[in-house]
Amino acid sequence: MEIIRETKPLLYSSNEIYDFVIKIDNYEAILGNEIRNFEKLNENQFKIKIGSMPNIYLELVEDNINSCVKLISNDSNLNFKILISINSIDENSSVVNVKFDGKFSSMIEMMIKNPLEKFIDSLRNKIEDLKF
Repeated sequence: MEIIRETKPLLYSSNEIYDFVIKIDNYEAILGNEIRNFEKLNENQFKIKIGSMPNIYLELVEDNINSCVKLISNDSNLNFKILISINSIDENSSVVNVKFDGKFSSMIEMMIKNPLEKFIDSLRNKIEDLKF
């Protein structure tokens, strides 16, 4: 299952956005109302609960310096990753792509598709509303 969303142009450099999304401490604010629980486990991992889904353990991984961050599920039952790609428009503005990529059985996919689409939409919207 793949869900892709793109932000409107943001009036921040790619470095400013990257510096924000690379820090786990900022994900509680980014994810906000869409999660029921947020717990930082260490500098690279955190746990969230979305709706009635089980706890999701995510590991934050830098993919390309200053352009991409991956959130990878550490649960074999929920095998997915969220890729946050930051694309510079010019030195003072950027666009962010949020891509969810998961491998689920068709039955599980039917159950979680709608909550996950809402979650990815909210993640994109929160990134659009960031204020530094």
